[in-house]
Amino acid sequence: MGWRDINMNRRKPPLQLAAIPMAPGEDRTAAVLRHVVSRACEVLLAQREHLSADEQRFHPFIAGYLMGYARQLALAHGVECEAGGGTSILKALATEIDRQIGGKVMLNVSDLRFVPREAVEAGMRTALCATPPAADAGYLAGHLEALCGSRKLVSRAILRVMHGQPDAGQAYLTDCDIAADPMQTRAPTLSLRFTERERDVVRAAFAHLTS
Repeated sequence: MGWRDINMNRRKPPLQLAAIPMAPGEDRTAAVLRHVVSRACEVLLAQREHLSADEQRFHPFIAGYLMGYARQLALAHGVECEAGGGTSILKALATEIDRQIGGKVMLNVSDLRFVPREAVEAGMRTALCATPPAADAGYLAGHLEALCGSRKLVSRAILRVMHGQPDAGQAYLTDCDIAADPMQTRAPTLSLRFTERERDVVRAAFAHLTS
């Protein structure tokens, strides 16, 4: 069997389609936002043992992660949420966090600020830069998690920092590569690993978290 035959028989990711019901008087964009923020919160709650109201230093990372995860899901439904600093999805996310997560950890996504990145390189996941730094790393990780279908990147981030690793940022980048690679194998035309500029964002955020 030649390489052409192997590539032709490579297992492709299954096509997943979701029907999103619309409430009376609700437009499609609002329905998509409601759906994706609910999904993002459900993914985070699957890692509820890593949520702690006492570890507030991680809250910006988690808030950015939720935003990135929800935004990537919205893109899959043809809805772009970065325009206007992501105001519409942040509002929907704040409502859903209060409904699903409130009491488990006090996340305040209204503290997130988004500004255009100075120069968006080809392949960069996002055109906006989240502040504080940990939120931007979370934003990138949330995008990657939604693309890969994994559910480990929040817990891995917290564990890397809690273990006091001096190279926590680099170790976390390895975690992200491991999450990306299975999907990369099934869809070889995609470029899922972080670019060097994205990796710099993650390293800077973890340097801040461990300082």
